[in-house]
Amino acid sequence: MPKILNMGRAVVCGLCATVLGLALVATSPQVACGQPALAVDSIGQALVENHPGGAVIGLLRGDTTAVHAFGAVDSTGRRPTARTVFEIGSVTKTFTGLLLADAIERGEVGRSTSVTTLLPDSVTVGTADSTTMTLGHLATHRSGLPRLPSNLGATARPGDPYAAYGDSALYAFLDDYTLSRAPGAKYEYSNLGMGLLGHLLARRADTTYAALVRRRITGPLGLPDTRVHLSPERADRFAQGHDRMGRPTPPWHFEALAGAGALRSTAADLLAYLRAHRHALEAASGPTLALQQAMRRALRPRAPTGRDSTRVGLGWHQSTRDGHAVLWHNGGTGGFRSVVALDRETGDGVVVLVSAALSSRTVLKTGRALLRALRSD
Repeated sequence: MPKILNMGRAVVCGLCATVLGLALVATSPQVACGQPALAVDSIGQALVENHPGGAVIGLLRGDTTAVHAFGAVDSTGRRPTARTVFEIGSVTKTFTGLLLADAIERGEVGRSTSVTTLLPDSVTVGTADSTTMTLGHLATHRSGLPRLPSNLGATARPGDPYAAYGDSALYAFLDDYTLSRAPGAKYEYSNLGMGLLGHLLARRADTTYAALVRRRITGPLGLPDTRVHLSPERADRFAQGHDRMGRPTPPWHFEALAGAGALRSTAADLLAYLRAHRHALEAASGPTLALQQAMRRALRPRAPTGRDSTRVGLGWHQSTRDGHAVLWHNGGTGGFRSVVALDRETGDGVVVLVSAALSSRTVLKTGRALLRALRSD
């Protein structure tokens, strides 16, 4: 399951105006009509107590959305807003899963496409038996690859562990590694596997991961601030992250494993992203019909995770609690935490973005509590 991973002192989770018709209430803990204001205020304040950093909570209910802001995003005391940019860590994996689903819809690849067919001819993947590792195995964390490559430490920079891990390091690891079990045999959450998936899809499209996300997801959906690389104007809106001791952290950067956690985003963009997925589940239609069909494909639970209540789709997890099937993913980098969640039954959605390295369990519980508050209000 997604959780915070240690790599030295760095961590990664397993490494949320008008947008698409979503009317957002900026910076104030006051909310749109029908939203559970008192519960959200209490939950949000708890995220920023006793440490530096800010938090933004986004709520989606029906056609109404609201954004609540808490704390500060930098040393000047500036409040976060719906357009404050945060690192979203492993929430990136839902975009990578959607890229696979979209490529399947286009007929470019299939879930059963072999990983080796998309790698350079000189690169091999040692398997435990004759079972072929596929793109579907990567997207559902059943590839047999470990959580992280063993040679990551050789290139890791202090405070920015993935920045120098490029294609050559990735290929060297794959060439030297032999799977300990057959692909498909067991769920094991893998940053390496999802990073490799993003890399392979970008190779197949003859572009970079960043460009592929823009071309096939964020451009069509109108998500202008969901990026790997920030323009100067977006960099001005980028929150300062903080480690577990409250110290400022440098931003994280990714090369070969960008598909595991490279994206930055805003509450405004992630609410629009959730709403697009909700519409796809309800009835795919309109100018983004093919992409909505890809969303439906990505959201479909496909394999167990070892927990009775949770299954995994293409990037997304689905957990059933109190009779509600909830699609979700959380994320974390050296100085940020995040979670996005969508209730299949009610259509309610939540986004939580925090510029501090809180416990991943705390932030995930926050998302669950917000969904319960939306149901009970």
